[in-house]
Amino acid sequence: MSIADHRDQLHSQAEIAALAGVSRASITQWRRIPGFPSPERGGELELFRRSEILAWLDERTIPRSRLHGDPDGTTYGARARRTLVGSAPAGTDAPRPAGTGAPRPAAPGARPDPRTADHVRELMGQLCDRVRGAGSRVDYVNLLVSLHFLRRSGGAHWDGVVQMSANGQGSDGAAALLQHIAAAVDQQLRLLGVRPAMRQALVRLEPRSYGDLRHVVRLVGELGPEAFELMLDEYELLAGLDSGEFFTPRAVARVMVRIAEENTAAGAPLGVYDPYARGGELLAAATTWCAQQGTAPREMRVRGLTHGRDTAPLATMNLALLGARPTVHVSSGAPPWATSAPSSASTAEQFDLVLSNPPFNMRDSTGAPRIEGNWPYGPPPLGNDNLAYVQHVLGSLREDGVAAVIMPNKAGNSANGSEKRIRRAMVERGVVKAVVALPDRLFSDTSVPVSVWFLVHPSLARDEILFLDAREVGTPVRGKRALQDADVEAILDAYRGGSHPGDDSGRNPAVPTAVVTREAVGKQDWSLSPMDHIDAYRPRRHTAETAHAEALAELELRKQLAWEADVAAASALEQVEQRAEHVPQERALLDAIGWERVTLSGLCTIQAGPSYSLLKGHVTTDGGVPLVYPQNLREGRIAELADDRHVAAEHARRLERFLLEPGDIVCVRTGAMGPPALVRDAGAGRLMSANVIRLRMDERQRARVHPGYLAAYLGRPESVAWVRDRATATGAPSISAAALGNQPVLLPPYPEQQRVVAVLDALDAQAAAHSRLAAAVAHTRTTVAERLMLSDLDGATDVTQPKAGTRS
Repeated sequence: MSIADHRDQLHSQAEIAALAGVSRASITQWRRIPGFPSPERGGELELFRRSEILAWLDERTIPRSRLHGDPDGTTYGARARRTLVGSAPAGTDAPRPAGTGAPRPAAPGARPDPRTADHVRELMGQLCDRVRGAGSRVDYVNLLVSLHFLRRSGGAHWDGVVQMSANGQGSDGAAALLQHIAAAVDQQLRLLGVRPAMRQALVRLEPRSYGDLRHVVRLVGELGPEAFELMLDEYELLAGLDSGEFFTPRAVARVMVRIAEENTAAGAPLGVYDPYARGGELLAAATTWCAQQGTAPREMRVRGLTHGRDTAPLATMNLALLGARPTVHVSSGAPPWATSAPSSASTAEQFDLVLSNPPFNMRDSTGAPRIEGNWPYGPPPLGNDNLAYVQHVLGSLREDGVAAVIMPNKAGNSANGSEKRIRRAMVERGVVKAVVALPDRLFSDTSVPVSVWFLVHPSLARDEILFLDAREVGTPVRGKRALQDADVEAILDAYRGGSHPGDDSGRNPAVPTAVVTREAVGKQDWSLSPMDHIDAYRPRRHTAETAHAEALAELELRKQLAWEADVAAASALEQVEQRAEHVPQERALLDAIGWERVTLSGLCTIQAGPSYSLLKGHVTTDGGVPLVYPQNLREGRIAELADDRHVAAEHARRLERFLLEPGDIVCVRTGAMGPPALVRDAGAGRLMSANVIRLRMDERQRARVHPGYLAAYLGRPESVAWVRDRATATGAPSISAAALGNQPVLLPPYPEQQRVVAVLDALDAQAAAHSRLAAAVAHTRTTVAERLMLSDLDGATDVTQPKAGTRS
């Protein structure tokens, strides 16, 4: 394998200079040349992707005065490659840090250690709160993931962690150990082509005692290889709901891989791609299956494009621990079919297997067809990318390649003319092999009904489509539905044609099927919804009873969670009352207990959004980097709206200084003045509009002011009124950065700020829990009505059951 085929590592400017044999000043000059690769920011470093740098250096011949023994006509790219080969250990093709070990994949089919689940539960119990301190639970899970990755990788990094944990002590020792862990993982991430991400998360942790942190290290050291999946579950539970992202359940991933495998003509695929990789769970399922079939993961091309900066390290580490050599790019905001997307170079290769769970667009597809782009099956409508992703997946298949894509049921039978023409073209060209309708509530915090579309390269064109209705399989688990092993096998058996027409003895009634010709699909308005093709049947009473029982179970769960939130909020409020008895009443004593009055300009860098001239002509509703307007500031958060506007990724890169990061505070600059919003994971990476203004904590003040406290303080009615009084009112109220910087802030000591944030977070959690409880009550009412109205069907004899179909 050549250097170009190796992991696409990230290099600093100094490392590029060493590779090319030039000074750092030369690199600075080169960066001014149009076309020089753009950096990816990793913490305080600007990092450049190896493949892009080598491609750029290949176009530049070394002047004779700087050859230094190189043959005449040598390019800087050739010199860099020789440098890479010369620095690699024997038997490899790229450098690795001294003393590090490659992640050791688990043996295919190995039984999980039962102690692993127990240890993960212990780690996520009281230890979580004791170690994270002011940090979030997501930060703590990042610590567990980092430790587990270093442990499974072995080598000097893990040995150093063990030694430091045994010898350190006190808060300074804990901070040093956390920094060591973050530095070790970030170094490994760079080698895997992912920008460093762990230092920012781990430095926020504040262990109560060194012993707690040492205990975490010991427990992680005893975990089995399957622990990473359990940690991903915790990460999704804690972060996914806030960010709007959710991972694909492992059982669904197995169904997608196994059914897609039925169509592969040449054994296990060697090239796998996911244009919306999330946590890498689909790529991991494919890698695991290939290993079970005897294909070494290191021999595979595993490519992914993730749209979450925080999930890229998770996906990369997940795949590396399985023995793969993944390339996981972070999207710059451009869709994967755009020529400027990071994945464009890799997707031009084409793959044996493409798996994806892209984001759903549930708005009605009433837009006109888009003009730009290459759409072999027809241009999708503006404002809806469902079938744009499907066409991108089909275009990424090599000859004889297969794909599995999760789509909302709505995409299968929408009435939009553009989407109908696309479905017709796909059916007529025979690229749709099968469609499986899945149960609802499989994914976190969404009940959108979905199906899996199984697609094939036109070289494998089919005359018929197999439809399966698996909506009734699965088991209720804490308000969701989960597919058990038996459910997966039932779906696979149905797909393989285990049932035969006229023979109901072997048919699983939970997964009715139908084989439909192209002509018959056309008669159903080119619908790809299984429910439109499998014989319709009236609702059955046992189905209503099941739904009612599940609703009751979810209602009880929501009651319990609301009760727990009530207890936590009551405890927080009780602490407030207890502390109030001891707080001095005289403001003259504020200085004596460490309170101070400051202005915003002394705490933050205040940045107004880009001017209208910078955005003019670049705002669109057709994908890209989303803009943040005043209407996006809702309930102290950055809310995603149905009519969000975007800026093309290529132009957004020129406006990088206006992008938002976690911990930023966004205020209204022009328009109706209201409370600001704290940027969390969901708002990170968005671009400010001209109508908002950003507050970013000064690095020197981060130990002095908590972003959550400052956002809450500025959201007080008195603080909002202060801004309104100073906003000029010409056409619309507007406040300048200079005026906003004069706003006074009453700043208590940092521990007191943490206590304030903890109380407010408890109240926010209480409000959210009761909101979900109200939704559960409404859903239960619906199921009660359904059950009561179907009571007369108990003895009905005219209920039409679906007939089994066969796989052609």
